[in-house]
Amino acid sequence: MNEILKSDMGHYTVDSGLTGFNAGVTGREINYVDYEGSRNAIRSAEKRILSGIANIDSRNIIMLDQVHGNMIIHVVNEPENDLPSAGEADGLITAISGIVLVIRTADCVPVFLYDPKKKILGAVHSGWKGTMLDISGRCVREMADLYGSEPSNIMAFILPSIGPDSYEVNEDVALHFPKDTISKNGKLYVDLWNAVESSLKREGVLANNIFNSRICNRINHKDFFSHRFGDKGRNLNFAYMK
Repeated sequence: MNEILKSDMGHYTVDSGLTGFNAGVTGREINYVDYEGSRNAIRSAEKRILSGIANIDSRNIIMLDQVHGNMIIHVVNEPENDLPSAGEADGLITAISGIVLVIRTADCVPVFLYDPKKKILGAVHSGWKGTMLDISGRCVREMADLYGSEPSNIMAFILPSIGPDSYEVNEDVALHFPKDTISKNGKLYVDLWNAVESSLKREGVLANNIFNSRICNRINHKDFFSHRFGDKGRNLNFAYMK
């Protein structure tokens, strides 16, 4: 679809060129989950899809009950049980290979952070509230403070999400993003991509290490789920180290 995401057997993989790092996203073509079902049934079905893609036991596929905050859970041990969620949070960090970190989205911005030197992986769910609360920056800081990552070594990957041409907001949201709000034809639009990139740069992530797919899931609704298009489904954004 562009120089970052490549189509791969019904899902899209990140073409990073990094050995041992794998990331991607499933959209409409491969995500057959019935989102009218129960929470546990939905999560089990989502895990089956990702387990098939990554060839990793579903027990090691880590999901969250995302709450639009900035809390980050650290996965420090391989899970003993196959749970539908690691808890209420919007970010994950791990140093364990073979652990798949998952961010479920329908418009919000999924961001993966990878330190190839220290072998640390982070993942965040950044809607407007998470972006306002600087969850991406917090993830960089925790990787640095708790794992010894140098921000200049961290690679960031921003996967399909609502783009600035589609994210129309009211003034109560726009006021939180004075540098990233666009006024067009009497309407306000927020550029969450730029806000996230700016957050990462403030923490020391190099501009050349930020890879933004710049794919708007609302515009590309034939490929990806979008809440603003009326979808109930979720794009399953994932990353893991091997």
